Amino acid sequence: MNQRVTRLLLITLFILFSFSKPSQAAGKPDVTRHQAHFLESAVNVHVEWQSPNPVVLVKISVAGIEKVIKIDAYDNKRNRDGYAGEINVNLSLERAPHHPFTYVIQLEDELWMKSPPVTRKVDVPQTQQPTPNQVGTIIIVIGPQAAANSGAMWRVENGPWKRSGESISNLPVGSHTIEFQELNNWVRPKNQKVTIEAGKTVTVNVIYDGR
Repeated sequence: MNQRVTRLLLITLFILFSFSKPSQAAGKPDVTRHQAHFLESAVNVHVEWQSPNPVVLVKISVAGIEKVIKIDAYDNKRNRDGYAGEINVNLSLERAPHHPFTYVIQLEDELWMKSPPVTRKVDVPQTQQPTPNQVGTIIIVIGPQAAANSGAMWRVENGPWKRSGESISNLPVGSHTIEFQELNNWVRPKNQKVTIEAGKTVTVNVIYDGR
């Protein structure tokens, strides 16, 4: 009699435990929204999902780099269709690409169910380089020779310092300011405005005055 009662109690407890335990739904997670933006040396990727069960891994492959992001099951938000969530992550690139490239996203839930991979291209803004007919060259010759020999230098609008007779090419057409370096025992010339014309070389002669 006692064995029969014990068996009934065990069966009852098993049934109650089975009904009280949360059931895990069948089905795969799904990427509901995704986008990526190129950030010169990195890519910003935003992913949103809906899943019957909590998503615990997000795998992102971009420009030959693969990154696996672990998600805490409790970071998934419960809703009437299961669980929803989102992440926003920056992925560093080894080399800045010059053309559009592809990224791939795949989710995995706590039952090891994987979403179908989603793929999209990331646009890379193209830097427009000046064409030969949009640039010119400038040469500055500094006198007297003693000042040039003493290290008198010039530059264009906070660019690198240049010595007498050196040139700067690929200057965009238009007006540019030439600045001259301070030099002991010499009075430097005042800043000068020089107009660059397309495809032409402008030579400017300047004089340092001795003190």
